[in-house]
Amino acid sequence: MNKVIFASSIAFLIAGCAGQGQQVAEVEQRDIFEESQSQAELERAEAQKQAQIQREQEELRRQLEEQQRRQEMAERPAGIDEPVIRPLPDESLGGSQTQQDDPWLQFSEPGSLLAERSIYYDFDRYDIKEEFVPIIEAHANFLLANPELRIKVEGNCDDRGSREYNLALGQRRAESVKRAMTLLGVEEDRIETVSFGAERPVAFGQDEASWSQNRRSDIVYFDQP
Repeated sequence: MNKVIFASSIAFLIAGCAGQGQQVAEVEQRDIFEESQSQAELERAEAQKQAQIQREQEELRRQLEEQQRRQEMAERPAGIDEPVIRPLPDESLGGSQTQQDDPWLQFSEPGSLLAERSIYYDFDRYDIKEEFVPIIEAHANFLLANPELRIKVEGNCDDRGSREYNLALGQRRAESVKRAMTLLGVEEDRIETVSFGAERPVAFGQDEASWSQNRRSDIVYFDQP
């Protein structure tokens, strides 16, 4: 009888230990699951944080670029546009053998665009008008055909406005011609720019006919005889 009771007690204890072990295992599994869940939430929160930082950086960069664009627009005189430039035609300047031996003869040919050296502007503007684009194309073509040549572009203004403003506007006019020629393939280091403001007028009247002749950029070749 005692043996039966002892065996029963042993079985009960074994069953109790087994049940306790199962509970411990379940607790450990739950802890592992909760830890895994917590880690996943931390990683998700970190990813969201990094994404938010990236969005804020992109927005800041966009605002800075917009601010810079507005500043550049504010510094540009009202109504200023970029120069209108067409691609150079495929055909070369051509000409007779004499012209090829002495390219400067093209400057004295009747009707030659190379004989035109001045680009004229509207009041308070430095964008290149459509009617003067062929002149710039002709000189760009000539420079491309004669890579040893260099030019200087001289910006000028009429006498309205302060000296400082006219010097700045004259420089923009000279730079607009240079920019147009570089877009057409001429190397930047072959084109020098300078502004004379209102210091070199070609007409001295105080009317629009005179002022319009002074609002110009002049193309000057360094090596022309």
